[in-house]
Amino acid sequence: MAIWDKSIDRRDFLKTAAGAAAAFAAASILPKQGFAAPRNIETTAIKFSEMEKLSPTEMAKRSPLREYGYNWLMDKANGLQDETVKKVVLEGLKSPKPLILKKYPDKASKEACRKALLAAGYIKEENTIDQIFPEVKNKLNFWDAAGAGWGGHHAYPCGLITHVATDLQTGLSLIENYEQFFGYSMNRELLTEAVLLHDLTKPWILQWTPDHKCLPEIKIAGTGCHHIQQVADCMYRGLRPDVVVAVAVSHDHAGWPSEEKKPVGYIKAAAIIAGKDPIKEGYLAPDGETLPLPRRPESFLVHLGDHDFVLTSGISSWTQEYLKKVALSDYGLTKADLDSSKFYNLRNYVYSQASDMHLYQILVDQGYDAFRQTVLDIVIPG
Repeated sequence: MAIWDKSIDRRDFLKTAAGAAAAFAAASILPKQGFAAPRNIETTAIKFSEMEKLSPTEMAKRSPLREYGYNWLMDKANGLQDETVKKVVLEGLKSPKPLILKKYPDKASKEACRKALLAAGYIKEENTIDQIFPEVKNKLNFWDAAGAGWGGHHAYPCGLITHVATDLQTGLSLIENYEQFFGYSMNRELLTEAVLLHDLTKPWILQWTPDHKCLPEIKIAGTGCHHIQQVADCMYRGLRPDVVVAVAVSHDHAGWPSEEKKPVGYIKAAAIIAGKDPIKEGYLAPDGETLPLPRRPESFLVHLGDHDFVLTSGISSWTQEYLKKVALSDYGLTKADLDSSKFYNLRNYVYSQASDMHLYQILVDQGYDAFRQTVLDIVIPG
C-alpha cells in the first residue's frame, strides 16, 4: 500500500483527515471492545500439609497457568514453517534435551571447554565444569521449569511457560505496532522461532534442587549460563544463522556499538562451546566485530519482548514479602522457616497456581486482606 496518494488533493485530504480525527475522538470515549477481559484463573484448594509433599513437577501439573500457557505455545510452535526449527522447538517444549552435551561426553572434554572459555575471558577461574555443564539428575520438562534463577522473574514451577508466552505475545504485538505506524513489515516466523528457542536450556541449567529452589547459575560472557548454552545448542544443531543471531540478541540489543559488543561476545563464547567458526557460519560480520549486516530488526523485538523481567522481577519479590506475612500469621511458620523449604514450597505452590502477577494485582487493587484471603483459598492451613 502506498504511503501517500498524490491523486488526493488538499481539500479532499482535509475532509478525510477531519473524519478520521472525529472517528478517533469517538473511539477514545467508547468501550474498547477489541480488548479481552482479564482471564479468570481458577485454582483448586489444598491443605498445607498436603501441599508440602508436592514436588515442583506435581505443583505444575495442578496449575491452570501451565495448561493455558503450554497449549498456547504448542499452537505457535506447530505453526512454524521451517521444519528443522519446528522439530527442535517441539522437542524442547515437550522434553528439553541439550544436544550440546553429546559434544562433551566426559570430564576431560568439558575441562578443555572450560579452559578455552577461561582463556578467552568469558568465565572466572573458580567456575567449574559442573556449573557450565550441570549434571542432568532428573527428567527435564519445559512445563514445570522456573522462568529465571531463584529470586528472579517467574521463578516458580511452570514460570518458564508464562515468561516465554508473555515474551512471544509482546514481540508479535510490537510487530503489529511497527506495521501500523511505519508500514514496516517484519518476519513473524523469525521472531516466533527465536522467542520459542531462546530459553530452552533453562530446565537444564536451572534444575530444581531438593529444597525446591533452583540450581545457582554462573555467568558466561557477562550473562546467564543458560543463554550462552542455548545459543551454542542452536549452533550445534545447525539452525539458520538468522535464528542463531536472533536468539543471541534476546539478552542485549545492537543499537549502539557499546551494546552490540555484548551479543557479539555471546556469539563468540557460544561458538567456543559449539565448536563453530562464527564468521564462517555467518553468525557475525566478516570483521567479527558486529552482527551480520544489515542487522535484522526482528532480533531487536526479540530483545524487547524479553524485557518481561523489568516488571515481573520486582513484582515477584514484592509479592513474596507479603506472602511471608501470611506464612507467619496463618501457617505457623517461624522467621527461620522463611529461609527453608517450608516457605519455598508455599511460595512455589501459590505462585504456580495463581501467579505472582495476579496476586500482586489483588494486593494493589483490593488490599492486603483480599491478598491474604486469596492465598488462604489456595492453600488451607492445617
